[in-house]
Amino acid sequence: MISRSKQKTEENPLVELFSTIKPYKWSIFSITAISAILTLLYLYFQPSIYESYAIIKIKSETRGGERLRDIDPLSSALSISGNSEVDQELAILKTFYTNNRAIERLANKKPIEKIDLKIQYFKEEGYKEVEIFLEFPIDIREIKFFNKDILGEKIKLIPAGDGFRIKIDDTIASEIYNYGESVKTNKFRFIVDKKSKLKKPIYFKFNGNNRNIYEKIIRKNLKVSRLNENVSLIKVAYQDTSPSRATAYINALVDVYIAQSIKDKSKKNNKILDFIEEQLGNTGKKLKLSESQLEEYRVSNSVIEPSIQSEALINRLSTVEVELSENSIRERLISNLLTFVKHNKNLDSITPTLRELEDEPTIRVIERLQDLQRRASELRRDFTEKHPDLRAVRRDIARSKRTILLNIESLKSNISARKKDLISLKKEYEESLKTLPTKEKQLIGLRRNYEVNSKMYSYLLEKKSENEMKKVATISDYEIVDRAYSNGIPIKPKRLSSLVIFTLFGSVFAVLLSLLRNFMINRVQNIKEVERLTTLPIYGSLPITADTGFEISDHPESKLSENFRSIRTTLQFIRKVDKSNIILVTSNAPKEGKTVITANLCAIFQMADYRSIVIDLNLYRPEIHNYFNITNDKGISDYLLNKRDKIEDIILPTAYPNLDIITAGHSVTNPSDLILSDKLESLIARLKKEYDFIFIDTAPFSMVADTLYLMQHADINLIVIREQIAKKSFVSNLEDMVKQHGIKNVGLVINGTTELLSDSI
Repeated sequence: MISRSKQKTEENPLVELFSTIKPYKWSIFSITAISAILTLLYLYFQPSIYESYAIIKIKSETRGGERLRDIDPLSSALSISGNSEVDQELAILKTFYTNNRAIERLANKKPIEKIDLKIQYFKEEGYKEVEIFLEFPIDIREIKFFNKDILGEKIKLIPAGDGFRIKIDDTIASEIYNYGESVKTNKFRFIVDKKSKLKKPIYFKFNGNNRNIYEKIIRKNLKVSRLNENVSLIKVAYQDTSPSRATAYINALVDVYIAQSIKDKSKKNNKILDFIEEQLGNTGKKLKLSESQLEEYRVSNSVIEPSIQSEALINRLSTVEVELSENSIRERLISNLLTFVKHNKNLDSITPTLRELEDEPTIRVIERLQDLQRRASELRRDFTEKHPDLRAVRRDIARSKRTILLNIESLKSNISARKKDLISLKKEYEESLKTLPTKEKQLIGLRRNYEVNSKMYSYLLEKKSENEMKKVATISDYEIVDRAYSNGIPIKPKRLSSLVIFTLFGSVFAVLLSLLRNFMINRVQNIKEVERLTTLPIYGSLPITADTGFEISDHPESKLSENFRSIRTTLQFIRKVDKSNIILVTSNAPKEGKTVITANLCAIFQMADYRSIVIDLNLYRPEIHNYFNITNDKGISDYLLNKRDKIEDIILPTAYPNLDIITAGHSVTNPSDLILSDKLESLIARLKKEYDFIFIDTAPFSMVADTLYLMQHADINLIVIREQIAKKSFVSNLEDMVKQHGIKNVGLVINGTTELLSDSI
């Protein structure tokens, strides 16, 4: 059967890939299996990690989703800001201060709920160590460290009779310790209490103080994030090998966070109340003193009421002084507001303060800023920062912020200017007082002090009442939307997906390695590779036993003999009918099996009653006579050198009735001259009259150019390609060589293959 290889462009890439890697199938399987086994081992020793999370809501939101609290002017004047951006809250939840209180809260719970993160216990389960979360068989107390290097290291406690031994750093202490007694080494000291019967060794490790626990454990497992950019919801998540411990920790963390929020608000209200109480005390003393002085003056000077002119002057002056006091508070408020605007990105929360200051234009600019910020958030979901629309919105946001800053600075200037006007007006009224009679002037001064102190005292009493109500109604600015929850499903490692991914990775790596090996190997590996490299027809393939001997003679009914019969059938279809056919067998390099193939081919042809003769034209290294047990005393070289020899003298019979042989004869110094002589041509012409098939065994054509000359005159040229010996470069260039030398009827025989032609088609 003839196999004609196809052009590369017509081949299915998958079929080509499969053919390339097929010789490496066992190495691919082995690497894939090793990858899967290593992944399984890794996953076996990896503990399952669970996640528990809670969701916290920040109350009082603006349209943009940020916090908004009413800012009292007095609170602002005292630099007590109620504003706290969501990002700031995220940072607070991550701090050691907050987490330290959560750790303490867990450690101080009742025994059944207590979770002590300072020590962890483990037990052996199969070939790995797993953590014990409930019902610890031992309890370790009164721990003291002498060497901090022991932190995080596992210590093995081995039961020994009624006591136990300690193993540290692969060293087992010879001393047996008793339960309830102090265990002391150069690294630590502690007491072990036995809570239940202990049969197997147990492991434990110390995590140190709360700071070490936070830095080594909590910090890397705690995830605090904003649930959505458009809402003020915070997700607080914690990862642990125990879902119940993760849930307990998150609940403790959010509880202490909210408790601290209430405490902080109470502290702020207390600070305001303390300030008001202090001012009330001072103002009350001043009021009492001014009232006493006014009454004494009236009694001693028999003055009951000032004149109408004096009364009007007193009222105007009192009004100015009260307005001056209020203006001072507004001035402190605007200074704090200006500092906040210069150092904060979020300006939404200043709106209440601006309403106190009656700055409606700036409030409208802030509303415009909120719209722009929402627009920017929407654009960021669909585009990059370089998108023209987003860049335009960012420019508008920057302009709005500059406008807000300029408006507040302008407002500050107006307040300062008003203060100057009030001071000037006060001086004017005080100058008017100087024109009054002395007694009336003194009465007006005392009356003015009384009026100012009375109004300020009333104002402070009002503020005290407001803040006392706030204190009574103090609630947290945060609300737990969802308490900590874990579904009990590990979030990592993803065992099935990891196994699939790494097994596929191993397969891909093995295939790539096979392709690399195939690329680096410059020898032909199989029939499929030959078919990809050349379009020359393949007349047959022979297994690796083809060069072991004269198979047709030794085992005429063997499978290998059938392979030679298959080649014979193929050659019969392409031979010249009713004419003698010259079949030349050659190869590119030595040791490809051309001679043994020639011997078996001519033998199989004679078995079909074809008169056949084989000529050994490998004058450089003759071998074919050995397969027929014939001596090489006289052969074709002798005939071509000696014109007196007859053809009959060099034609020798073989053990086969229809097969003769012409051996190479004695070695000569100029074999090329003999092969190119006219006498050889005459000899071939004579043999064609007597034989149906003439088989010629030649030297490899890469070593001897004479072979190419002989191939031009042969009817059928068989080129033997031996797997693992023939080079890929030779096969790929074979067609060019055939065309260059005008050689016709060229076919290939693949020798030494593990895949026969019939199996590959």
